[in-house]
Amino acid sequence: MKVGTDSIMLGSWVHPKNAQCILDIGTGSGLLGIMLAQKAQNVCTIDGLDIDAAAILQAKDNAKNCPWTHRLAFHHTSLQHVVCGKNYDLIVCNPPYFSINITANKTYAAKSRFNARQTTELDHATLIRAVTKHLSSSGRFCCVLPVDAAKIFIVDAKSVGLYCTRELQVQSKHNTHAIRLLLEFRRTNQSKISELLSIYDHLGNYSKEYIALCKDYYLKF
Repeated sequence: MKVGTDSIMLGSWVHPKNAQCILDIGTGSGLLGIMLAQKAQNVCTIDGLDIDAAAILQAKDNAKNCPWTHRLAFHHTSLQHVVCGKNYDLIVCNPPYFSINITANKTYAAKSRFNARQTTELDHATLIRAVTKHLSSSGRFCCVLPVDAAKIFIVDAKSVGLYCTRELQVQSKHNTHAIRLLLEFRRTNQSKISELLSIYDHLGNYSKEYIALCKDYYLKF
């Protein structure tokens, strides 16, 4: 899977703050984990999980070539089979969100690709339950979803005691409908902070707001 705008935005938007341990679910190439390592405290450790063996090899290789390799650990395992005695201060995920398309999967997609994009191996209910299991009492969970999926996700998360306390509504350009929601959840119910960001300006260039958000990760910025 190529580096996508969703992950770039999420990794730029999420701040580790004082997190001592971070979990990246469905880490892929390790992008989110490495982005967070760039701005986390030196004592912070980051675990990345993925069911795709090739992705984990890629993530480990990427970790070796970054300055924060000693804080990164990538594991070839599913979220459902994680067994650990620690809770995480921050959990991040760019989850699959397309419905399962059996016909298209038979014809076009490599298994690794549709597992990453479709809810074949990790449906949202399973993800939410796992987050409640592994998140510390004062921890945060952050993810990115299309608007329609996000609205359902927020309701489902609330039903198990995870409350959306912060969101970034992302639109392609000014005066268009939002296409993505970046979400932050906590165990405590508090007033939600909502912001709006346009990726492009009226000329089709990256907007000043998008550049300000992602400038630490784009060489061209």
